[in-house]
Amino acid sequence: MQALPSTAAGRLARTLGLSGTTLISPADEIQQQVAQVRAALHQCSCSLEPFDAEIRRVLSLKARGDYGFIIDSYYLFEDTEHAKEYVRVNGLSKPSDRSEIGLAYLKFYGVMNACYMQHEAALVCARKLEVEVDKKRLSSSPLIAYRNDFAAHSPNRGKGEDSHSFILDRFGLTEGRVAGYSSNSPGGLKFRDAPIKQLLSEWDAVLLPALRTVSESIVSRVRAAGVREA
Repeated sequence: MQALPSTAAGRLARTLGLSGTTLISPADEIQQQVAQVRAALHQCSCSLEPFDAEIRRVLSLKARGDYGFIIDSYYLFEDTEHAKEYVRVNGLSKPSDRSEIGLAYLKFYGVMNACYMQHEAALVCARKLEVEVDKKRLSSSPLIAYRNDFAAHSPNRGKGEDSHSFILDRFGLTEGRVAGYSSNSPGGLKFRDAPIKQLLSEWDAVLLPALRTVSESIVSRVRAAGVREA
């Protein structure tokens, strides 16, 4: 798969006149963490025999199929970063262009659920590797809340007497905002409004510590087993 272009860190460095200083954004570090794990696991596939039994031993996985959860999650991290990078660079639509609202909806639903899949992948990897990550921080991220409000449970947010619904401001999407409201929330009228790129940046900052914990665990186990770069 193609590597994603480095964007935010490079622009910031040029803006601040720090071309000789290495600055890395959370988005760029996420890409690096994923690439390091993918490389380490590739090295394992080239040197471990029989692979299925040995990778389970090297990563200290309990169940026979657990490696599948790990590698599939890292393919997912890699692929979903492409969706996020597209929206970081291009937004959801051309500024104030209301001619393609349907396309803006598709991009919105896609990138919000790409982030939710990253949320799930981080939790799955942590569970299979038996490492601790901050589950509460991951699940309470503003982006996850906005995803649940507008891209997953809009007609039935909450349970029982607390159940309510949300409506998304379609024209907000054309301005790069995730905005809307609930008129039947138990606590009264409830509004939401945040720039999509801000939500993505906040999500990267929340995801990164969990991804770093999982990735460093994988790489350290691979290295401890004596698997080295070719």
